[in-house]
Amino acid sequence: MDIMRYRGRVIEKIDHGVTIIATGAQEYKPDEYLYGRDPRVLTQLELEEEIVRKNPDIINCDNLVMIQCVGCRNDERPYCSRVCCNEAIKNALKLKEMKPEMNIYILYRDIRTYGFYEEYYQEARRKGIIFLHYDLEDKPQVRQERKDGQLLLRIQIKDKVLGDEIAIDADILVLSVAMASSPEVRELAMLYKVPVNDDGFFLEAHVKLRPVDFATDGVFVCGLAHAPKSLEESIAQAKAAASRATTILVKDAIIGEGIVASVNEVLCSGCGVCEVVCPYGAIAVDREKGVSAVNEALCKGCGTCCAACPSGAVQQRGFTRKEISAMLSAALTGV
Repeated sequence: MDIMRYRGRVIEKIDHGVTIIATGAQEYKPDEYLYGRDPRVLTQLELEEEIVRKNPDIINCDNLVMIQCVGCRNDERPYCSRVCCNEAIKNALKLKEMKPEMNIYILYRDIRTYGFYEEYYQEARRKGIIFLHYDLEDKPQVRQERKDGQLLLRIQIKDKVLGDEIAIDADILVLSVAMASSPEVRELAMLYKVPVNDDGFFLEAHVKLRPVDFATDGVFVCGLAHAPKSLEESIAQAKAAASRATTILVKDAIIGEGIVASVNEVLCSGCGVCEVVCPYGAIAVDREKGVSAVNEALCKGCGTCCAACPSGAVQQRGFTRKEISAMLSAALTGV
């Protein structure tokens, strides 16, 4: 391991064989429904922490409302975070266990307790947890309301069955917020030359054939870095990524492509154009020599760097400019 300094920052250079990107994700912090302005408005993760602490204001309250799909399944984040419904129902059942007479309302757009989690949804219905549906175009309205000398949280929602507005005075409001991508995703994507989708999550090489691989050899992805998923699914994908990494690490040598790029260091000016365009991260400028160098184990022989090189320093073995010119001349002359 080498330690260097760049612009006042200490950089550790580590020689390694494979990379598994598992950056995780983060909880979206909403700016709606009075979150951050009223201490009684919590996220599901914050609610779970208060339940563990047995906060009396939480476990002894009379009316608790949960709003699903906060910050996701909209224009900004069109995806489903997949764990919100399970988390909401799990916390609701725990609160019902602590105080059976507590009134719990879950305001949802779609309940997605897929697989065996459907049993928890059925149990919640049996225990009297009330589910109310709402549309994205007609979201619940939350405001502070003073009643009998107390400042309550009033949640208004239009009930589709009754066709009328319903007002719920809640002691606690819980928001099931979106799962957002990690902030360092873009920087890592540029560093490892791997793709990121529009939602800010890493994009695998093939959703079915290579679900934990990137097009760049030796780089794998798992967990929430890839997409929102449950803990069980993250563990399964982590095992898959570790297994794929092992297939490389156990080998004494790796057989590379026969046709790879090569650099004429005399002609190379170290401009870095080839490094930018290479889709596999197989070529980079050597800062000490000031010229580009090819990692033949990563090179796929696509020829992108050869076409982009302004000085003609990068050529492909087996397809050099001289060889291509000879083939063209033979084809044109009919020889």
